[in-house]
Amino acid sequence: MVPTLWFVGVSTGQSLINEAFPLWIADLGLDLRLVGRDLPPDAPAPAYRALLTELRDSNHVLGAVVTSHKVAVLRAAGDLVDRLDPLAAECGEANALRRDPDGLAGFARDPISVGRVVDEIWPDGRDVVCLGAGGTAIALGRHLLTRTVAPARLVFADPSPEAGRHLRSVLGPWAQARRVRLEVHVGAGPWNHLVRSSPAGTLVVNATGLGKDRPGSPLSPTATFPPDAVVWELNYRGDLTMLRQAADSGEGLVVHDGWRLFCHGWAAALGPILGLDDEAERAERFAVLAAHLRPSG
Repeated sequence: MVPTLWFVGVSTGQSLINEAFPLWIADLGLDLRLVGRDLPPDAPAPAYRALLTELRDSNHVLGAVVTSHKVAVLRAAGDLVDRLDPLAAECGEANALRRDPDGLAGFARDPISVGRVVDEIWPDGRDVVCLGAGGTAIALGRHLLTRTVAPARLVFADPSPEAGRHLRSVLGPWAQARRVRLEVHVGAGPWNHLVRSSPAGTLVVNATGLGKDRPGSPLSPTATFPPDAVVWELNYRGDLTMLRQAADSGEGLVVHDGWRLFCHGWAAALGPILGLDDEAERAERFAVLAAHLRPSG
């Protein structure tokens, strides 16, 4: 039986990883099959527990890359993961799970991959507004709070009180130690006022998932952006409504989609599962191999 890797997400069948993965694996000289496992964003705890139990007991599966359920999988079934790397334990999330002879090992690789990309597109600055407070948002905040010069203000917004509490529990001690102003806004969007009132040069991030698995944007059609803002849409596929709002704003913004994060994220997640090193270099190789697959927008 060909060894298998699971891809745990919401709409895995629509991801370009299904086309990119065979190219990447062939380049690595490996024979490995990718299988998508979909769970809805509001999946009940038993669904996560069943998934991890099946993963633990499936001898032909090497592990799983987890995208949309990084926090939920540990919250619901963390007792089924035998070991966590330090970042996974600190952030309460895992986006890479590896099957070992003695159980499951979990890794939080997003703080590394998100960090590499944000350092490229926003190497310095004072203000961040991140719409969404899930695992990728936490990874972003965790990285920015460990920069040599941290931002002065981090603003997060999410409809879920639970997500807001978890983010604050992870990032709060770091923000206090680095004397960074941390704001966590909970409630229904749109979040136009948080973006509109931010100073010039703010990093504005869409980490909600809106525009990919679900249509729409965390901002209304009348939203305006700060001058010279850097707008980062973490999605690379879907209707990408917020990305288009920023691109059409005429404010001289710098706009980035999620393609670089797609490549860096997979390289980082595959690292501990397949025993790969040089992940940053590997991500660049992945980007070259899959360049013809990138949506033209």
